[in-house]
Amino acid sequence: MDPNAPTVSRRTLRFFDGTQVAVNNLHEIMAELHSVGKEPNRKTVDEIIAGLEAMGNYIPPSEATRREYRNVLLEEYKEFVETHDKEKRDATHPSEET
Repeated sequence: MDPNAPTVSRRTLRFFDGTQVAVNNLHEIMAELHSVGKEPNRKTVDEIIAGLEAMGNYIPPSEATRREYRNVLLEEYKEFVETHDKEKRDATHPSEET
């Protein structure tokens, strides 16, 4: 294994019907969008989908399937933003407990 090879994150998305789909590089895409202040909304989710496809993830072209991806990815990105914003607040305002 090449120690200089780029790492690829893998995330399993869970859809409402129980379907699970593994995608690569979701964390990196969301981190990039969050770093430039993208809010969790449909436009940002469309950018996430475009990024996933550019990274070689297959997302079926069916509008119904893409709607499901948008719903799941919107929730994923909201959670990502909340977690990272909380970590940032905690880092700048550490607890006074010892």
